Amino acid sequence: MRMHDRLRCAALGASTAAMILVPTLGPLLAGTEEGAREYDTDITPPDYAFAVWAPIFASSAVGTIQHLADPTSAANRRHGWWLAGAHAANAAWSVAAQSGRFRYTAAILPVAATLAARAHRGAQHGGGVAPHSTGLLLGWTGVASVVNVFAVLPTRRRRAIQAGAVVGASAALAAAVATSRRGYVAIAAAAGWALTTNALNSARPPYARLANALGATVLAATTAAKLRRDRVRRG
Repeated sequence: MRMHDRLRCAALGASTAAMILVPTLGPLLAGTEEGAREYDTDITPPDYAFAVWAPIFASSAVGTIQHLADPTSAANRRHGWWLAGAHAANAAWSVAAQSGRFRYTAAILPVAATLAARAHRGAQHGGGVAPHSTGLLLGWTGVASVVNVFAVLPTRRRRAIQAGAVVGASAALAAAVATSRRGYVAIAAAAGWALTTNALNSARPPYARLANALGATVLAATTAAKLRRDRVRRG
């Protein structure tokens, strides 16, 4: 194993641990809070939707273990550094939020989503859970990035802009679904969960629920079409 393989594995192991432990242990050990509730928007998913982080954390941990067990594979070399960056960026988001610097999170989360997208692309030709774990991370952070931006910017009250951004993010994630060989159901599942839970949230105004429902429909239709094409190709 080469030195750069060792460095990549160390970076991925550390960043995965940070992504999981900072948001889970920080509030318990330091009594901190991420403060996201203070920055609520019309397009923010309900509290229960954030349970999606449980499968994201679990699959990311398994994916990292599999990566460390086979550090020299071409697929792992292709996506490992991007994934380490994505995990580190998510940990940095939590640090910023817990330290009372939530205004900076709008710049961090889009970076995390972009890195997750690049990692997902690099993991397409490999085995294990990597395409699925990166898909979950991409799907959720892709939607969350849009929400995060509107949570801290003055445009948060502009309904047309918020609705358009939700639909635009859904279309971008649908494109990721359409162009993925593996793990695209995970993208749709995580993003669709965020969109659907908000569409069903009776506390949100009609425009927000409609925009989220439209976005979820676009994702569902794209995923169904992709699954049909794959079945035909395998048949």
